[in-house]
Amino acid sequence: MAIGTLIKIIQDIMRKDVGVDGDAQRISQIVWLLFLKIFDDKEQEWELTAPNYKSPLQNRFKWTNWAKNPEGITGDELIDFVNNDLFPSLKKLSNTAGVSEYGRVIGTVFEDAYNYMKSGTLLRQVINAIEQDVDFNSSTDRHMFNDIYEKILADLQSAGNAGEYYTPRAVTQFIVNMINPKLGESVMDPACGTGGFLTCAIDHLKKQVKTPDDTKILSNSIHGIEKKPLPHMLAMTNMMLHGIDVPTNIRHTNTLGDRPYKDYGPKDRVDIIITNPPFGGIEENGIESNFLKKHQTRETADLFMALIMHLLKHDTGRAAVVLPDGFLFGEGVKTTLKRELLEEFNLHTIVRLPKGVFSPYTSINTNILFFEKGGPTKDVWFFEHPYPDGYKSYSRSNPLTIEEFDLEKEWWGGNSRKERKVTKNAWKVSVKDLEERNYNFDCKNPHFEEIIHQDPVELMSEYEKINKKLLHVQQELKSELMQAFENTNKATETISNNFNDFFSNKQNITKLKQLTLQLAMQGKLVPQDPNNQPASELLKKIEKEKKANKVKSLEPIKSGSIPYVLPNGWQWVYLNDFGVWKSGSTPSRTNSAYYGGDIPWVKSGEVKQGLIKKTEETITQKALDECSLSLNPVGSVLVAMYGANIGEVGILEIEATTNQAICACQTFSKINNQFLKFLIDSLKGYFISQGAGAAQPNISRVKIINSIVPLPPFNEQEKIVEKIISLWLYVMSLKNR
Repeated sequence: MAIGTLIKIIQDIMRKDVGVDGDAQRISQIVWLLFLKIFDDKEQEWELTAPNYKSPLQNRFKWTNWAKNPEGITGDELIDFVNNDLFPSLKKLSNTAGVSEYGRVIGTVFEDAYNYMKSGTLLRQVINAIEQDVDFNSSTDRHMFNDIYEKILADLQSAGNAGEYYTPRAVTQFIVNMINPKLGESVMDPACGTGGFLTCAIDHLKKQVKTPDDTKILSNSIHGIEKKPLPHMLAMTNMMLHGIDVPTNIRHTNTLGDRPYKDYGPKDRVDIIITNPPFGGIEENGIESNFLKKHQTRETADLFMALIMHLLKHDTGRAAVVLPDGFLFGEGVKTTLKRELLEEFNLHTIVRLPKGVFSPYTSINTNILFFEKGGPTKDVWFFEHPYPDGYKSYSRSNPLTIEEFDLEKEWWGGNSRKERKVTKNAWKVSVKDLEERNYNFDCKNPHFEEIIHQDPVELMSEYEKINKKLLHVQQELKSELMQAFENTNKATETISNNFNDFFSNKQNITKLKQLTLQLAMQGKLVPQDPNNQPASELLKKIEKEKKANKVKSLEPIKSGSIPYVLPNGWQWVYLNDFGVWKSGSTPSRTNSAYYGGDIPWVKSGEVKQGLIKKTEETITQKALDECSLSLNPVGSVLVAMYGANIGEVGILEIEATTNQAICACQTFSKINNQFLKFLIDSLKGYFISQGAGAAQPNISRVKIINSIVPLPPFNEQEKIVEKIISLWLYVMSLKNR
């Protein structure tokens, strides 16, 4: 049976089960079943090849004895067995005294695994489909298992936020080719996700294996750590598929919180680190205290970089790390890390990847930093990876391919890199120039291709086609706009009668924007999807984050306080549920030691910018420490609480601290920060009040977090944001015509 067909059959069966919600859960369910199937087939092999092999499983928990028979237990009996017998037994293996390393592998895989299926009949159908079509001990089916795994990873890439665990194969393969690990060198990925980098390294090293001892050396040299249960389970399975029979070196823990930075010694250092650490993420409170003061931040990627630099061996250590553009131009801790990269390492190459490489998970521009221990750096080479001819972006149907990296490989210049030359894609920047740029590594390609002018007749024809397409799109948007506003406001009549003239009045545009926001927050702007996970389920996950951040829960909302009935799946909540809210403060202006440092300092006037990419002023680490200030991470939503821009809302695109006229919200993982920005915009008038004795209108932080607001499902938040932006862009296009 074709791979795609088999996986589709399994997923279609699972879709009938009320307990399985979404792609990520379906994938998790498939993987633990596949793991047990693989382990069972491997046990048959070990009984013949491994001296004195003894199974860590009781007979009744072996796949052969409860799953293999298509007429075996099913229905409620099967669900009861899996939930109450099988899973508890497997979970115990991770901490049972005297258990073999084989048992510990099973235990670590299942310690956070979960059976989502509620129907034993459907679960039996899934098991039979797996058992009928694949035998891991067959050489043909062993190859098929790898294909199944690739299909699962491809599905995972588009499964919402789960895509963060997947790095495109072309990127991992290119990095391993350039790093060129040798048998006997230790290879580590401290944020290994599903194990993509490590499996590429295994395939590379297998070509050097000649003896059984070499196989042992290879197995012992691969190290990975993954924090989250689903990708860890995938990584463990992936290792076994690639010949690492007992992958005990793939640990399930948070690398950044595992132990303090200073506790890592020479025995913990490795020859090679290849990784794509999570970026844009924020660590829980207290994790940063594991690191040196100069590296302390809650931004995940920065902490990983500090640890990666620390864990490389002094003589042979080399690394390749995927990082977003924000690291290249960012300041604060990022500046400290980049200065150390140049002073203590040879940062010899930065490959700049175009947008879409990680599509559909993120469109953020990314870069690969190649560096070696033992610096200092003399020059940094930049290589701008171009799109293939005819491409404007990558997508799932048109992904980045390994063949495209032939450009870099031909230019690379061997192990010494002495043969490199400046080309239209490659240029060199000296350390002195980077120092003068205040360690801003966001260096643009100084070369450009000659512009070839087309024939004027061809250009005019192309222009007319584009213009017709634009008018068609605008007409569609106009229809959507009119339909959304139908029978909701008297302004609709004015819009209908004289649509274009309506937008010549600035006040009308403001009213229209406010109306759009109100419709969005009532669930009337985008179609409802009954398959979306309801907000009540999001609140369960949010409650865990609130406890982790010690956020005080407010009293449950009473029905009498609800302004209007929300669509199915929505829920009334407090703004307090959207994240961690904190008010800023301002260091004394009389102390010159507090100002002019390298930490961005946001004032209320800058919140008006909407997206805050830079600040006019900076403060020092001394101000941060002595004035009990804290950095607001990337993605925080800021509200100006008083001053000329009272009520303005912005989103941080840098890590910065704020003054006392700002209230900042570090959003929880299931809240779209752009949605929160629009939500606060729709409530602006409600927040602003003139307190007794106050010199000017102000917003109370308490009033913000106690405000009752609508919470839609997460998928719907994204759709609302997309719809608002498209409508507003259309409105502005009419205004500017």
